[in-house]
Formats: sequence, structure tokens, C-alpha cells
Amino acid sequence: MTLPEEAFAAALASVPSVGPSTLRDLLAEDPPSEAWSRTCGATSTERDVARIWERHEELGIGVLLRKQPSWPARLDDDPTAPAVLFCLGDPAALDLAPTVALVGTRAPTRYGIGVAAQLGADLASAGVSVVSGLALGIDGAAHEGACGAGGPPIGVVAGGLDDPYPRRHVRLWERVAERGTIVSESAAGVGTEKWRFPVRNRLLAALSDVVVVVESRHHGGSRHTVDAAMARGTAVGAVPGSIRSATSEGTNALLADGAFPVCSAADILVALSLAGASMSMPMTVTPRPPSRRAEAAAGDDRRVYDALSPEPASLDELARVTGLDLSVLCGALERLGRTGLAVDVGGWWERA
Repeated sequence: MTLPEEAFAAALASVPSVGPSTLRDLLAEDPPSEAWSRTCGATSTERDVARIWERHEELGIGVLLRKQPSWPARLDDDPTAPAVLFCLGDPAALDLAPTVALVGTRAPTRYGIGVAAQLGADLASAGVSVVSGLALGIDGAAHEGACGAGGPPIGVVAGGLDDPYPRRHVRLWERVAERGTIVSESAAGVGTEKWRFPVRNRLLAALSDVVVVVESRHHGGSRHTVDAAMARGTAVGAVPGSIRSATSEGTNALLADGAFPVCSAADILVALSLAGASMSMPMTVTPRPPSRRAEAAAGDDRRVYDALSPEPASLDELARVTGLDLSVLCGALERLGRTGLAVDVGGWWERA
């Protein structure tokens, strides 16, 4: 059988001893078929390659190789760009709009979740692609907010695209892939091992025009993304937090070190403009008539809208009534707020 070069690249990436750095070295000079023959030819057959390739095709996972038309232009000159990129969704989304990474702790405060969801929604409405790792906490809240309308969301994950991690975010994965794209350096079948997260974070920074940390502990994992961004000369912003909150130790330290303060999406849009990114959509959204807006709300947004009333309700009460996770609830509320269906009254929410 005749297999494409992408099939051999996927097979190489599936070898346990071949990580992203090793794969980059293997494919620096030779095409994937030759690299595979030299590395694995004695222990594996072309039928094994075909089986791996068929699994990727069945799952709709694209395999992107450098110097091919589908390869994202923003990675062309990156010093540690991957040799192979696996993709769910539309790979063109990687180059369609300005990109902002919203990252932070997996154990945020309610304040952090609300800010991440609001920034995600406002940036998406401005035509910005929100980049994040689809992890619990800040990452998930940012994408929940961004999955309304506007710039296509971009997920950057550590493991194979056939096994969403964490499992609680299966539905969020589907929404991000439908509206934008999810990418990984790991082939289908490769597990989400701990060492892959910091390696993934440098790709997250490479795909972003600006990096913003919403909440992070002093030595949190977000620091890997910040360091990768700084090494590339990418602007880094941070959301100020309480000096009494452990989850704001990292962001407050970044501000002391020179990161630009982020108090609204407007601060990030200014940073994007200074970085040379062009905005293709306005920041404001023209609202539709109220009755049609309400009819347009669907899924979780509709569920939250139906739970609202003219009387203000707390997040705890809305979470109890809707049964939704806090990050999902905050994302829905921010989208409803953007379309004029809900109003934030000092941290409480009511139907407009």
C-alpha cells in the first residue's frame, strides 16, 4: 500500500521513546518515511504504520507537517516549533485572527473564574482567538467565555486528541473543535503524561501574540508559559489580585517584574495593537431585539437564561438551580451579558 508522509510522521510520534524534541531532530533533514525506516524499520512494519494512520483518519485528526500549505505561518520562524502538529477542527483558525493566551491556576477563586470568562468573551467578541490549554480552572473558564461568537478559539493540549483530558471537559473540547481548533504534538493513543505539560506550554506561547495570566500561585505551571513568551519577546500581562490570596501571588509578582496590568479586555487589545496585530472586528456588538436574542440562546446559555429572573441571584444559587460547573456557568453568564440578556449587579446576576 502507498501511505502519505503524514502517516509515517504519526507513527514516529507514537513511539514511546520519541518525544517532540527527538522527533524534531529526526525530521530536520529526512522526510518522515525515511526517518521511520531508519529508526523503526527493524521493529515495525508498514502495516503498523497503516493501522496508526487509519485511526487518525477515523477520528478526523489532521496531521500537519512543516513546509506544507496547512502548516500555521505563525510557527514558521519559531526556534522550537514542532516538526509535526496534530489537529482537531480547522487548522486555518491558527492564522485567522490575533491570538491571546489566557492561562492560570487549575484551582482558581471565584473571582479568577469570573475574570477569565469575561476576558474570554470580550476578546472573542473583538475578533481575537483565545488560546488556552483546556485544563480545569482558568483555562476552561477562558474558553467557556470565548465559545460564543467572534474569533475562533484555539486549544493546545498535552496528550493525544483521541482522549480528552480532563474528562470533565469533553463537551468543551467538542465546542472548541467545532468553532476553532485543538492542536497537540502527541499522536492519537499517546497518554497525557506529566512531563508533556511544560513542553506543551512553550507551544501555547508560540501560538500567541500576547500572553495573559489571570490567577497563578508563585511557582505555578503558568510560569512555563510566561518564560516561553518572554524568550520570544511576546508581551506578558497579568490580572492584579488580592495580596491576601495565594492564587494571586504569581500574578502580583509578574506585575512587580514588569508585566502590563490587565483590568479589562481593552488593556489586552492595546497590547495587541502595540505588538502589530490588526483587529478585524469591532469591540462592541450591536444587540438584536430582546425577543430574538432570547430565542437565539441555546444549550447552557438557554439553561442559565431560564434560571434568571428580574431579582438578582448569586452564583451559588444559579449553580444549584442549573446544576452547571462554575466555569460553565460564568461563561454562559458572560455571553448572555454581551448580548444584553443578563445584567451583572455587583457580582449577582439578573435577567435583563
